[in-house]
Amino acid sequence: WWPTGSGRSYSLGPALSALEPFKDKLLFMDGLEMTTAIERAGGSNGHDKGTGHSLVCRPLRQGPSGVGEFGHLWDGSAGGISIDQAIGDHFDGVTRFKSLEFGVRAEGIRQSLPSRISYRDAFMPVIPMHRPGEAFDRVFGPLTGDAAAQAALRRRRELVLGSVRGDLQRLRPNLSTADARRVEAHVASIDDIASRLDAFGSEVCDVPTRADSGDFPTWGRLQMDLMAKALECDQTRVASIQWSNGQSGVRFEWLGHRDGHHSISHKGISDAAGLRESTEIDEWYAQQFAYFLGLLEGTEVGDGQTLLDYTTVVWCGEQEQGIGNIHRFRRLPWILAGGGGGFFDVGRFVDLGGKPHGELFVSLMQMMGMSATTFGDPDFCSGPIDALHA
Repeated sequence: WWPTGSGRSYSLGPALSALEPFKDKLLFMDGLEMTTAIERAGGSNGHDKGTGHSLVCRPLRQGPSGVGEFGHLWDGSAGGISIDQAIGDHFDGVTRFKSLEFGVRAEGIRQSLPSRISYRDAFMPVIPMHRPGEAFDRVFGPLTGDAAAQAALRRRRELVLGSVRGDLQRLRPNLSTADARRVEAHVASIDDIASRLDAFGSEVCDVPTRADSGDFPTWGRLQMDLMAKALECDQTRVASIQWSNGQSGVRFEWLGHRDGHHSISHKGISDAAGLRESTEIDEWYAQQFAYFLGLLEGTEVGDGQTLLDYTTVVWCGEQEQGIGNIHRFRRLPWILAGGGGGFFDVGRFVDLGGKPHGELFVSLMQMMGMSATTFGDPDFCSGPIDALHA
C-alpha cells in the first residue's frame, strides 16, 4: 500500500496503482497518527476507537448501556464535533447545505460507534444518506417536477417539521439538563432544515438522473456521482462519504471473496490468502477513490483549472494499513488529493514523524479560511502541519 521513495521522487505501490494518473496531485503522509485514540481513547474496542476518533479527536463517551462484548460501547459516542461539521458551520448561510453526508451501506451492526463518522456533538451523530435515491431527493429533488408539485411537497415537509418541533418542545420540561440541551439542538436543527426548504439558490445546475438500485459497487458510484455534482453546483463546500462501517461485513463477491471484509482483515499478514484478499480490497477502494477524483478533475472551473485543483479530498482509514487484526493507530493510511486552491504542496510523499491527526484538521480549517489554531483535545494539537503547506 505505501509508496516507495520520498519527497517528489516517490512511486506508488501495486495496491494504489489506480491513482497513478493523479500522482502529481496526491500528498502521502507517513507518520500521521491518531494520537487521541492512543493516549486518551475513552474506550477499549479497536473499531470504536478508530471510527470514533477519526474525525473528532476527543475521548469516546460511554452511553447508558455501558460496555459490552469485545469492549464495545454499545450506545456510546464520539466525544465532540467532527471536523467536517466544524468546517461546515463556517459556511452556514453561504451554501444551501452546511455539509452533506453520504453513506454506502454504512449501517447494519448493533454498535453505534463504528457506523458513524460525523457528529454535531457528543451523542449527536449525523446519520449519512444511505440510499442514492434518498440523497438525490434531498439535494436535487427541488430542481425536478413542476412548481405546483414542489410547492405542495414543501408544505407537507413544513407540516411534518412543525409537528416534530412541537413534540420536542412538549417533551422538554420532563428531561434532565443534559437531555434538554440535546432536544434544543434537535429543535435548532429542525429550524435550520425548515429555513432551507425554499433556498435552493440561483445556480445553473444540470440535474443528474435519479437511481436507487444496485449492488454495493453500484451504490458507491451513484453516491460519488451525487456528491461530486453537489460540489460542482455549489450546494455545499463540505461533503463526506462513508463506505460501510468500522467492522465492515461487506463480502467482495465480485472479487471472488467468500468472507466479509472484517473477517479477512483479522487474518493478519502471516495468512497468505488473507493478505492477497486484503490487497485486492485495497486495490478496489483505490479504484473508487480514483473514480471520484476523476469526477472532480473532469469539471472545469473556467480558469484552466479543475474542481479538483480547488478541492482537498481526504481519504481516511480507521486502522493502520495491513495489520487490522491488532488495531493500531500510529501510521494512518490517509491521503490528501487536490491542492486546495494552492494551499497544499501536493505531489509528494512526506514523513511527519508522529504528528497528531488533529493538526492535519487545523491545516484543513485554515485552508478553508478559518482562523483556528487547534481542534479536538488541545493537549494533542498545537497548530497546523506546516510541512504540508505550499
